[in-house]
This record gives sequence, structure tokens and C-alpha cells, in this order.
Amino acid sequence: MRKNFTLLIFLFSAFCLGHHGFGQGMAVSGNVTSQEDGMPLPGVSILVQGTNTGTVTDIDGNYSINVPSGNSVLTFSFIGFGAETVRVNNRSTVDVVMSPDTEQLGEVVVTAFGLTQEKKKISFSQQEVGSAEILASREQNVVDALNAKVAGVQVTRQGGSAGAGSSIVIRGIQSISGQNQPLFVVDGVPINNSFRASIGTSGGVDYANRAIDINPNDIESISVLKGPAATSLYGIQGATGVVLITTKKGSRKKGFTVDVSTNTSTDRIMNYFPGQLRYAQGDNGIYNGGTTFNHYGAPISTLRYDPSTPFAKDPNGTIVDMNHPNAGPRVPVYDNQRLFFQNGFTNDTHVAVSAGDEKSSFYLSAGNMYQEGIIPNNDFNRTSLKLSADSRLTEKFKIGGSVNYVNSTSTKFGRGDNFSDAIQGLYRTPPSFDNSAGFVYPSGVQRNFRGALDGSVPFSPDNPFWTVNNNPYTDNVNRFISFLQTEITPSDWLTITHRLGFDFSHDERTQIWAPSSSGGAAISASGALGGRIYEDTYTDRILNSDLILSATKDLSEDFSATFLVGHNMFSSSTSSLFMNGTNFAIPGLFNIANTQENPIFTKTDTRRMTQAVFSRASLGYLNSIFLELSVRNEWASTLPANNRSFTYGSAGLSVALTDLLKIDSRTLSFAKLRGSYAGAGNIPPAFSTDTFYNIATTSTRYASGVRFPIDGVGGVLLSSAAGNNNLRAEFTNTFEIGADIRLFENRIGLDVTYYNAVSQDQIVSVPVPASTGFTSQLTNAGEIQNKGIEAVLTSTILDRGDFSWDMIFNFTRNRNFVVSLPNDEPIVTNMFGARIQSRLIPGEQFGVFYGNGFLRNDNGDVLVNPQGFPMMDPEQIMVGNPNPDYLIGWRNNFYYKNFNLTMLWDIRKGGDIINVTAFWMGNGSGVAEHTLDRNKVAVFRGVIENPGGDNHGQVNDIPVTLDQAAFQGVGAANSFGRELTERWVQDGSWIRLRDVTLNYSFPSSIASRMGMSRASVGVYGRNLLLFTNYGGIDPETNLGGPNGAIGLDAFTTPNMRSYGLTINASF
Repeated sequence: MRKNFTLLIFLFSAFCLGHHGFGQGMAVSGNVTSQEDGMPLPGVSILVQGTNTGTVTDIDGNYSINVPSGNSVLTFSFIGFGAETVRVNNRSTVDVVMSPDTEQLGEVVVTAFGLTQEKKKISFSQQEVGSAEILASREQNVVDALNAKVAGVQVTRQGGSAGAGSSIVIRGIQSISGQNQPLFVVDGVPINNSFRASIGTSGGVDYANRAIDINPNDIESISVLKGPAATSLYGIQGATGVVLITTKKGSRKKGFTVDVSTNTSTDRIMNYFPGQLRYAQGDNGIYNGGTTFNHYGAPISTLRYDPSTPFAKDPNGTIVDMNHPNAGPRVPVYDNQRLFFQNGFTNDTHVAVSAGDEKSSFYLSAGNMYQEGIIPNNDFNRTSLKLSADSRLTEKFKIGGSVNYVNSTSTKFGRGDNFSDAIQGLYRTPPSFDNSAGFVYPSGVQRNFRGALDGSVPFSPDNPFWTVNNNPYTDNVNRFISFLQTEITPSDWLTITHRLGFDFSHDERTQIWAPSSSGGAAISASGALGGRIYEDTYTDRILNSDLILSATKDLSEDFSATFLVGHNMFSSSTSSLFMNGTNFAIPGLFNIANTQENPIFTKTDTRRMTQAVFSRASLGYLNSIFLELSVRNEWASTLPANNRSFTYGSAGLSVALTDLLKIDSRTLSFAKLRGSYAGAGNIPPAFSTDTFYNIATTSTRYASGVRFPIDGVGGVLLSSAAGNNNLRAEFTNTFEIGADIRLFENRIGLDVTYYNAVSQDQIVSVPVPASTGFTSQLTNAGEIQNKGIEAVLTSTILDRGDFSWDMIFNFTRNRNFVVSLPNDEPIVTNMFGARIQSRLIPGEQFGVFYGNGFLRNDNGDVLVNPQGFPMMDPEQIMVGNPNPDYLIGWRNNFYYKNFNLTMLWDIRKGGDIINVTAFWMGNGSGVAEHTLDRNKVAVFRGVIENPGGDNHGQVNDIPVTLDQAAFQGVGAANSFGRELTERWVQDGSWIRLRDVTLNYSFPSSIASRMGMSRASVGVYGRNLLLFTNYGGIDPETNLGGPNGAIGLDAFTTPNMRSYGLTINASF
């Protein structure tokens, strides 16, 4: 588009200026190019200062001019570029590189389909993150690299394992059962960012989201489109926002450029679980080293080893009381967390070669990232290769494309509600038992604090060292992302673009539970601890085609217009194969062919296709008022034929007040108001319209049971969910207004947005009468509302000579409400046992916590029973809200000469977390730090219950002893024990120093002496500081995973604190 524009300028300038030569003097010639892309600039005006002599560059950027003397001065000027003044100095050749003038051009941003627009013209909220910001924290997952950097965006980590996944949500949850993460688009190609848990696991592992396959070193910039006004052209794929990733391309400069970067870090556990290191395994103050779960035994300081009595569980002998006649050495306190967690490390190396000329360019890169986690044997390895190239074959035809290959592998271990979870086995170990003193007996049975020597006690948390050496989860992902784009420019106002993109990935997973592993998944149908193996593979394919015709015309001196029409085809398919076998025949041979009991094979194929036509019209008046209208009609294969076609659109208005009113003020540099109203659709999953059959099977929580075919006889079972051939698409309508204000010559900027989004016709599962032969059916009912405020404050605080300081402040406040549900009945979206549920309740925020709470009177006072313990409400009540009140990201950049220091603070206010780990480790086991209060006397705050009478009277003054029965909720203390969910709901607010980076760029003179054109070295740190009142390891971890409910901390992997060194060089 720039080339077409420059041709017009060339003709105009040639007409106005002509060419005037001197009879005497000297001739000067040269070439003028753009600093931005190295392309020649036709139509550049060249004047000899002090004369009326001038010329313009030709179509290849060349010029020739006569000057009166060798000391003449030439001035080069061109619309959109800063003027350049050059003294001839007796040279016959003067080449000039011109830099874009950002004040003339206006800030240009990337919008839908990778198209660029001046920011003042857009009517929606959009925010960009550059390569330097992405790489500052050296995050390996591109989703984590966006944390606290974009207003309106909430990123949630799944855990601290190497290769763990993260979720990203823009402007809150919009769909009850559909996709809530945004669409990821790389160089115009939609890609897969799915999170997929393996079948049948309880708690699972820290599964990855597939955006982790993208190498951050290859990213040039990320543009986040937040509302349907910005994303409507992407259709249902972009209904929940779009993350546009633009990767690096080849340089237009002649010759090769080689960029090399490497960084390495040491990664340490950020926080340990607060456990007690005083009391041993046992009950009621008496040591018991047998099979008890409880750690309410004697103080370890009173225990000794009896070396004369061998004990297989402990090589030092049997543990006895200090007064035992054979008492020997003291029993040490084993800090099992510090004995288990290790220092991890990360190494990331990247090499890129780029080259080009005025017509073609290419970019080739290779990278490898290896990360070893803080859990032994946990690792993640990513190798990537990328090739992109483009060429303008003729003046009107351009072709380009890219191929990206990625191989990602990882080894992880169980977590959550799983006795073979390394974290649960670690935390539940008493400080009187040393996990590291061996994890297997000579018989091959695992050694742990509770299990019997013969392996006859099945429900023991596994020794974590046993888990990390015998029960791995491994995955191996091979992925290709590619696109081919052709661009035809029949005239200077019309462009035709076709882009064909393809994303293919093959994911092979294996999860093993060795014989003697006590996790539920390892128990076979016969009840034997014979081990189990899962093998599953997933093959995902995405094919996307975009055909776009765009036209840009100045209708008159005051009016301009851009029209766009297009067609999109999007096809996605997933093929999965799951295999499950139990009870290994040959020890140590972990192959599904080596299993003996009831193997299970499940094959699933899912396909989805959409077709769409779309159009957008952008009208400008006086280059100050801009109206944008868009419409898209979609056909979706997962909807019934009668509802398969649906239409939605957007309308937006932007007014640049300073341009319209011709305000020229050093105080008010720029002011814009904008507003939009837009709609977006969402569709049901595949097969929702049909009722289908499944292979007949019976199962329990821990065993697979019977599965057909049996003895050659097949069996199928009609699905319990009825199909619905009247389903419609969900619709979200969003109203958005905002203002963009810049003050004091752009030193201060404020971009504020208010939005109100209503998502109607929610696709939800509702119960149906048993007489129909089904239990549930998907239907359209329910409404979700998100409304909020986003603010982005930028400021150049200081700019004095060699020192400058600028900052960006992102603020997010979203309120998410369930407006209505089918029959206004609550929906349980997630649960952890009977005590904890995440519910949707009309009038409440999304996913509020319900569970067992205190029984209160009308004044809110807790009622206390006659024994002095708080009472529990017989009905479950709302005990917490996981949605934060607001989010803040605050980045500061300091520059002094060649030094650059950046700091990113991440602040979250509100958002409750249920500390499941604490109630299991505390009241359930006696391992948590708060159980150090055992045997103390306490008086609970509240009023004494008066059955049948007034419950507002006597303040409780009954003392109780916090013995083992009280902590475990036995008898009258039931409500004080682990059954009371409300006790474990904690505030998840935090202030976190997310990352700090200090870089030094070598002066070009020094770099050139080292044989480099550029060189820099830096140090960085992640998660350096955390201020929080949360009682767990970290309020950021989340058992629910990228697609699950937030706010659930149950034996999740601790986060890492990292310290690293990075080196960059260009040749």
C-alpha cells in the first residue's frame, strides 16, 4: 500500500518541481531508501538549500542533481518521513536512509487479518506488546509472557512444573460450556492452543497449553484484540478475543544478518508449603510408625532410635521413646521438602539468519530450549525450526510463506487428588520419616511412611522419590505450522490477498503407574497393585483459508474510504486413540502388550467446519471522524441444518478531537473518543445435535470393570445425553466506549475503556425426565454478563540527557455475573469431593464457591454448640468468590547511557482461593504448620446456641482443648475439622515483582572490534518478591488447569524463582 501511495507522490512531485540544472557546479547522484524496511522511496523531494533547484527520486529511489559547489547542502523530504539534511562534502554519490516520522504517520497498530491501521482510526480497544517486552522475562510459554502486560487480560498458571500450561482469558468468562480462551493467530493463521487432559486421570499432571510450542525468540510483536468490535471478522473463532502474533521476517537490507542469543537460568522453588517439623507420626501424642495417616504423635525431640531392633522402614532402627531402655541416637527432624526439591535450570539458545534485497527476503531460525524442573526428573524440551520468505515477483504480484516445525517433549508427574502424586506424597510425609533414605524394599515393594512391608496397604501416598523414578507421564509433540500467501495489486487502490494456513500436530502420551504404586489409577479390576499404563495419541489438524479484497480510495478532499470483502473457510479435526492396560505380567516391562487385565481401547474422531463471508467498510471525514461497519455471515457444521447460518456485525465510531477542532497545544497533544457496538457468536461442540451410542462399559473410580466386547460378543450403550436438533449459536453483544488522551507532547498518555458484554442463549446441559430414556440434553438457555473498566497509563517521567525513565500502568476491573440459567437452577461446574463446589447462581459472579459453612444467626454471629465448638450449617452456603476485584500491571523502564533496567510489578486484589492442601495436611493429617496449636486451649468467637430460643444472646465463653479429635473434627468438633470448607477459604491477593531485567548494549565501536554489528549482555530475575496473606505455597497456582475453575489449590506444584544471564549478538 505504501508503494502505491509513494507512486502518487512521485507523479505529483515531478509535476510541481520539475528538474532544474546548473550550467556550472558538480553532479550528485544517489539512492534514497526507507530505514523501516530498506525499500527504495520514489517521489522524495530533494532541494538544494538556498536555491529553488530541486528534483525527485524515480521509481527505484534514484536521483541525480547538479549543485553549485561541493559544499552545497541537500534537503530530502517525503510525506510520512522525517526530513533529512545532508552536506555534499565534494562527494559525487550521496545515499540517504529516511526514517518514518511517527508524528506525521500516527501510531500504526495491527488489527484483524494482520491488517494495519492508524490507531486514531480504530473504534475498539487494542494493545500491543513488543519483542523486547516479550523476551524481558524469558518466559518459555508465550501466554506467561503476557502476564500483567495487557489491560483486560487475566493469565492463570496451572503450576510450577517445567512445561506447565497457563490459561488466558480476555474480559472474563463468556460461555458456560464453550471455549473461553482467545483465538491465537500467527502471521494470519489460526492455530491450536488447546489444553487437553489425558483420559481417566484423577488430578492429572501440569498439562501444557499448545501455545507453549511457539518460540518467543521468533516473535516480533503481539497484538491483543479484546472485544467483538475488534474480532468480529474472525467469526466464532474470535468470539472470546484474539491474540495476534507477528513473527520476525527477513530484512530488506542487502546481505546476510546473523542474530544469536542464549540465556541460562537457575530455577529454585519459590515457597515451601508451611508444614510443622515438631511432631512425629502417631495419634494422641504417642508415636506410631505403622500404617496410620496421622501425625499427631509424640514430639520428635522425645524420640530415639533403638539400633538393636532393626526396622525395615528406617535403616537407623526402630523409633522408641527417649526413656526406652534401648534408646540410642536422637531421631532427627527430616525436612522432607528440602530433601526432595532440587534447583532446576533453563537453557535457551536461538540462532536466526536473515537476508534480502529490494524485492525479496527470507528468515531462517533454529532454537532449542531445555528446562529441568524443581521436581527431580521433571523436564521440558522444545526444538524449533522456522523458515519464512517473500518475494515481489512483479510490480503487482507478491508471494510469501512460512514453515515452522516444533518438537516438544516433557516428563511430568501426578498432582492433585491422587495418591501417586509426588506433591501429595511429599507433603503428607511426617517429619519423623526420611523419604530420601530409599524408596524401594529388596522385595521391589515401595518404601513409604505408611504402607505395609508386603504392599498389602493399598491407599498410601506414594513416596515422592518412588513416584519420580517409577510413575512418569511423558509426551512427545511434533507440530507443523505453515502458510502460503499471495497478494495481487491490480491497481493502486485495490489489493487481493489469499492466505492458506495449516496447523498439524501429533501428540503421543504415556503415563505409567508401576506395580506397588498406591494411586487409584494403579489399582486393577481385581484390586491388585499390579500397575497400569495409559497410552493415548492425539492428531489435530487445522486448515484455514482467507480470500480478502480490499480497496482504499479518497472519495474527495474530505472523505476517504476503505472497503473489504472476504471469504473464510475454517476446518478442524481431532483423531484420538486411548489405550489402557493393568497388571503387568513381566516386572519392569512397561508396555501395554505386557498387561493382563481388561485392556481398553477407545477411538474418537471429531470434525468441525465453518464457512463465512464478511465485509467491512471504513469511512473517514477530514481525517478526524471515522466510521467503521462490519458484517459476517457464518455457516457452522455443528449446528442443525435449520440454524446453521447466522449473522452478526459491528458498528464503531472514532473521533480525533484534536484533529477535528485543529487544537495545537503543547498541553493537549492528542484526544480521541471512540465507541462501538458489536456481536459475536459461539457454537456447540461436535455431535451435540445427535444422539449416539458408546461402547458398553462399567467402571468405578479406581478400576475399569467390564468392557465389551466379551468373548466375541459386542455391546453398545445409548448415550445418556439426548441430541438437540434445535440448538442455536450463543451470542455476545458488547457495547464499548473509550477515550485516548495524550498530554505534554505525548509524555503522558491515558487510554480508558468501559465495556458491557451480554452473552445470551448459553448452550448448557439441563436434566430431562427419566421417562425419556435420557438424563440430560444440551439446550439454549441462560445469560452471562461481563462489564468492566480497562485503563492504560503511559508516561515519560524523566528524559534528561543520558537518563530517562518511562512507565506503563495497566488496570483491569471486570465484573462477571450470571444473569439467568435454565429454570434458574444452579449449575455445578467443578467440584472437589462433596465439600467444595464451584457453582453458577443467578445474580452471583461466575463460579462462586459453595461448601460447608458456619451456622450463623440473623446478625451473622457464628453459633457455638454446648461443647464450645462452632456449628456447621446443615445446608451448603456460598463461602467464597474466586474472581479478583482488580488487576494491575506496572512496568518501569530506566535508561542510562547503554544500560537498560526494567521492572514489572503484578498486583491482584481479591479473588478467594480454597486451600485444599491445608485442610488435608492440617486437620486431616496433622502436618500443616497451624496444627502446632495442638493441645492449646481456645475460646471460639460466637454466641452459644439456644435451641428453640433466642440465638442472639450469650457470648461464647466455653474453653475447648485443640486436641487431635478437635483438629480432625470428631464428635462435637465436627464443624471445626476438615469438613468445614469455609475455614479454608483464603484471600488470594498479591503484590508480586514479576520480573526484573538489566541489560547493557555495547557501543558499536566496541562491538565492531569484536566482529559484531551489535552485542548486549544482561541479567534477569523472575518471581523475585511476593507479598501475600495467602497461607499456601502461592495464590497463583491452580488445580483446575487452563480450562478449569480458578481458585483451587490442591497439591499443585510450587512456582519457581529464577535468576538468569542472557547474551545477544548480531553479525
